[in-house]
Amino acid sequence: MKNLINKVAVVTGGGSGIGKSTAIALANEGCDLALADINEEGMKETAEEIEKIGRKVSQHKINVADKLDMQRLVDEVIESHEHVHIVVNNAGITVSGDFIEQTMEDIEWILGINLWGVIYGCKLFIPYLQKEEESHIVNICSSSGIMPTPSLSTYTTSKFAVRGLSETLRIELAQFNIGVTTVHPGVIKTNIPHASRFKDMERQKQSIEMFEKRGHPPESVANKIIKAIKNNSHRILIGPEAYIIDILKRVFPVLSDKLIAMAYKKAMS
Repeated sequence: MKNLINKVAVVTGGGSGIGKSTAIALANEGCDLALADINEEGMKETAEEIEKIGRKVSQHKINVADKLDMQRLVDEVIESHEHVHIVVNNAGITVSGDFIEQTMEDIEWILGINLWGVIYGCKLFIPYLQKEEESHIVNICSSSGIMPTPSLSTYTTSKFAVRGLSETLRIELAQFNIGVTTVHPGVIKTNIPHASRFKDMERQKQSIEMFEKRGHPPESVANKIIKAIKNNSHRILIGPEAYIIDILKRVFPVLSDKLIAMAYKKAMS
């Protein structure tokens, strides 16, 4: 999609972080936006910035894990904008703690948002994306969708699944001129450590400090997403840690698992 002017883009989790930055970047490229988030206050702030750019924007309070909510989102977007050209499935959350510490509620919560939210976002919007001359899906994954991450087992599960779905859809949807890009960010300065569930509060404190200190700005992710849509890139890596993880897993798969195991053992001691 070389030209994004007057295209309609849907962004889930558009009230903060990567979603907010991506929505604003798309508006700057000439897109009209449909924002979906459960956080109305943050979504409103994003919408106000988009309005200042001069683009049309609609707001939709949605729980992406709820199928009926997501169907309502589709209906509202078509009613407000008539078309959909770009869907960015960004909404995500995590649960930090070993698998044996996580409750079934934790597991269902994270898979509902991280996996089913993406499935609904793809499945329900594809019929409308097919109607356009060209369109694009962007699924936000993670470096945890490349390499296993101890203490984030369910999060890792969701991201491996999103990666598999995205790479398969890219092949299947090419016949309809629908591009699919998978995004694998490393550490990004977002609200996720604050909004996520931690079994160890000290670990949450450390995570927040790390994200603040080492996190890349979400704007850097948004800029790469714009380029990926224009170039129909199959995936993008964000941050040096994502590139290192990708190389280690592809070139030294056994060694990479050993290094992860050593780091996990050290962290638990």
